[in-house]
Amino acid sequence: MAVINDQARGSEEHIMTVLVGTLVGVLGVLIMRPIVRHFAVDNSPSWVSVPVAALSATAMTIGVDGLLVATALGSLSATLVVLSDIDMRVRRLPREISYPAAVLGAVLLTTDAFVRNRADRVVMVLAGAAAFTAVMLALHVLGRGALGDGDVRVAPLLGTFLGYWSPGLVLVALFVASLSAAIVGVGLMVFRRTGRATTVAFGPFLAVGTVAAIVLGG
Repeated sequence: MAVINDQARGSEEHIMTVLVGTLVGVLGVLIMRPIVRHFAVDNSPSWVSVPVAALSATAMTIGVDGLLVATALGSLSATLVVLSDIDMRVRRLPREISYPAAVLGAVLLTTDAFVRNRADRVVMVLAGAAAFTAVMLALHVLGRGALGDGDVRVAPLLGTFLGYWSPGLVLVALFVASLSAAIVGVGLMVFRRTGRATTVAFGPFLAVGTVAAIVLGG
């Protein structure tokens, strides 16, 4: 009987974790909607942002436990959706959004690490942020501007969350982002007959890669 009660309690806590993460993601998008209007030329609201934030937050929190981590992942989901929305509209990833989000995520994740007596994860968070930033900076320099500086500035945010589980997930995120961007780019050239010089916003693909890496590795 005690085992059944413990299992039921664990199931309830897990459901609560997912609900908190999803709620934070949805509320975050709604709260930051004025920010999108500030940075984007097109002031029309993107209503698809809410379900996308909900789905990504749910996917990332299903495999985790702890309200601090759920809150952090919910905030990440909202931030990625908002940044992707802005990037698709005006090809920009504002540091005014990514930097505060990185600090918030680092605080929540490191606090959770100390609560769990996992000080090693603090080092992993910092290593993930440094690794992602270093790789993106190298790609920016070697590509002579083919990769925007906004993509470099968003790297600390993404690396912070990936590093919480493993700095190696940075490579997974980059692989998924590059592969999905290549597929979409080829599709645009084939179906819309765009030229090779046509560029696509890379921010949304970085977001997809990060979410996929967390779901797979988290």
